Amino acid sequence: MDNNMQPFSPQPSNRPIDPSLPPAMDQNQPAQSVDNQPQPGQFGQPTAPITSGPALHNTGVPLASPILEPTHFDGMQNPNLNPQNMPGGMSSSKSQMSPEQKMKTYMLLSIIFGAFAFVGIILGIWSLVSNITTSQKLASAEVALNNAGAIIAKVEEDTGVTITSPDNVPAYAPVKGNIYITEWGIKFKIPDDIENVSYILDQKYRPQICFTGNKIGIKYFPAFADIDQNPGGLGCITRVATAEGDKDKDTGISFGQPVYSYGEYNYFYTAPSAHFSQDAAEQGLEDTAIQIIKNMVSNNISHYE
Repeated sequence: MDNNMQPFSPQPSNRPIDPSLPPAMDQNQPAQSVDNQPQPGQFGQPTAPITSGPALHNTGVPLASPILEPTHFDGMQNPNLNPQNMPGGMSSSKSQMSPEQKMKTYMLLSIIFGAFAFVGIILGIWSLVSNITTSQKLASAEVALNNAGAIIAKVEEDTGVTITSPDNVPAYAPVKGNIYITEWGIKFKIPDDIENVSYILDQKYRPQICFTGNKIGIKYFPAFADIDQNPGGLGCITRVATAEGDKDKDTGISFGQPVYSYGEYNYFYTAPSAHFSQDAAEQGLEDTAIQIIKNMVSNNISHYE
């Protein structure tokens, strides 16, 4: 240690004297050491631990250190609180969008709502068209069912057979040689000058057989010879009990031209009441076929066991 070092002596303070302090606490008086003993920290003496001293009194002297920054933010804006400077992209709840941002937002919402409206209109049109198409299909199906029902009813009426399934639909296949009517016990010999002969046996009201066919040599199959298209036939034979005579007692109408009698029954022939064909040339062919069938049921009918 340097021996030239002098003991530290406190210098008098330049602060004004506080008149509220007692004389012994005059701030301009130098501090005195106790019994001229070296103070801690001087001449190698150990430093005593710092303890809390007497409470300081407000001297009323203003601080010389200026306040560099405000202690509160009333009415002031701190640039660090700018929503754009907040961490994590946070923004203030009181931040307002600029007019450009508002315009972009409105345009985006308008586009979205317009798209939804367009999709709604398309779906509405599609639903309307689907309903119309479905209604048309249902109407067509209903017409087809009605037509099928009418055809079945006509076949049942003409044949006396109740159709409950495709298995018991009467066969209208053309026949050759002889036509055997087992229900009546009679047969008809088919003439050589006719083809595509078909018949329907109707036993609902009065037992009746209606025939169709066409003269050999026609290069096409005429509609009047098609039993499906012309179930009324080109001539019919009706079987009537002998006791009933030759006229219907309720209407007074003749049963037709008598052509054959056997046992308890008489057989009458009736021609069609009108042409089936609409074409004048085809009506001539129809008249020829009617005459051939008339000859068949009048001259070629007989009983068989």
